[in-house]
Amino acid sequence: MSAITVRNLRVVLPGSKAAVVDGVSFSIAAGKCLGIVGESGAGKTITGRSLIGLTPAGARVTAEELTVAGVDARDLTEPAWRRLRGARVALVSQDALVSLDPLRRVGAEVAEPLAVHEPGLGRADRSRRVLQLLGQVAVPEPAFRARQYPHELSGGLRQRALIASALAASPAALIADEPTTALDVTVQAQIVLLLRQLKESGIALLLISHDLAIIRKLADDIAVMKDGRFVELQPTAALFAAPQHPYTRELLASISQSLVPAPPKAAPVVLAARDLTKTYGPASAPLRAVNGVSFELRAGHTVGIVGESGSGKSTVARMLLGTETPDSGDVLLNGEPWSRVPESRRRARRGGIQIIHQDSLSAFDPRASVLQILSEAIALDGSRSVRRERREQATRLLELVALNDSLLGRRAHQLSGGQRQRVAIARALARQPRLLVCDEPVSALDAPIQTQVLGLLVSLQQTTGLAMVFISHDLAAVRALSHDILVMKNGIVVEQGPAVELFLAPQHPFTRELLAAQATA
Repeated sequence: MSAITVRNLRVVLPGSKAAVVDGVSFSIAAGKCLGIVGESGAGKTITGRSLIGLTPAGARVTAEELTVAGVDARDLTEPAWRRLRGARVALVSQDALVSLDPLRRVGAEVAEPLAVHEPGLGRADRSRRVLQLLGQVAVPEPAFRARQYPHELSGGLRQRALIASALAASPAALIADEPTTALDVTVQAQIVLLLRQLKESGIALLLISHDLAIIRKLADDIAVMKDGRFVELQPTAALFAAPQHPYTRELLASISQSLVPAPPKAAPVVLAARDLTKTYGPASAPLRAVNGVSFELRAGHTVGIVGESGSGKSTVARMLLGTETPDSGDVLLNGEPWSRVPESRRRARRGGIQIIHQDSLSAFDPRASVLQILSEAIALDGSRSVRRERREQATRLLELVALNDSLLGRRAHQLSGGQRQRVAIARALARQPRLLVCDEPVSALDAPIQTQVLGLLVSLQQTTGLAMVFISHDLAAVRALSHDILVMKNGIVVEQGPAVELFLAPQHPFTRELLAAQATA
């Protein structure tokens, strides 16, 4: 029996005449998975949100048939959608930080679907169920994490909490939109296993992802989407064995390989981290997030930092940027003190070190257009150009990251996840920095654009001597870009060395575990 049936789905966004989803048809039986792949902006997310009544306000959604968990959803009112969401169909969205309420503890967030759809469940039983759900999605120390707020969790832990919330009321169908985007490879493998178990238990799964390896592991059928249409829909094995459409062949050919050339010899040290340590929480129960991290980064070099979510990678990034002060240890920028000087002394030097954020939506002013976002960065670089010249500069920045000027008038919420991330990269490049700290910079991008952006970073490094710290759970991306790699676990660097040696002959058991998880995820 089909849990989801869609025939000739069409979605037109407010203020537009062209359909962003145009004539899409598919069905998903109970216990089966349909994967949707395609470049950012293809219409994947809007397709998924049409099945749960979460398209943008004013969007026109029409279909010859739109049945979700046995309910004809073509003319549902918002109260009817609220009764359906969570209980019969649930969504795991791409942006966990935006989806989770910043004012509520994680445990309360996971408990909300239980309170709405199982009101007879007592408080104690509900609390036990919350801890069970957090444990089910591999959140460590669930009792401790349930008391934290979303901003206190790493990106990967936030995504896992979001998945737990979606599963709380045991829905019949699950729409997973990039559910592993923020997760390291070991946790990706756990989530893939969890989703497979859910599918085998009878849940219908719509999986939206740019990660072809994840799609291949879970999907029974794959739809390839481009410009709002399915250009190909085949069983998974058939699609990988004999792709029919040129765009499908392009996607399958987009495999990250080593891109980085040999680094320049005797280049100057632009960044030095010396025995960095950072502890959070009360003295009675301290959490040592970073413990004794040291490395040097030279001009034209890239240091990759890998490890599980919560291992301390992003905390290291914040200390390098000067937005967190280490409890002990120092950061030197171009040989001069950086981490322990007043912000007033750092401000004039900030143009030389820029961040590409992991959570692109939270990094932007929601009221600002793309043109305003980029113009602000251009102006900070000392540009006194007139409005027309700033628009031209903004257009050139977008072209660097495979976007065009048609996006200049849009705000962040009007962009796909991949488009937002590319705008974030463009903004970071606006001030022509000498050092980039990249925290999951390609995690939201589809495979062809990942390759383009990684190639762009390598090209910039070759022509300008740009130095980079590249933080990611994606070992393929780290391998493609990094000269040296640090492997972190529980705040400690357990292994570091040249990328080639580390991938060919890992010494630490945890490094070998990461590489094995990548092979099986």
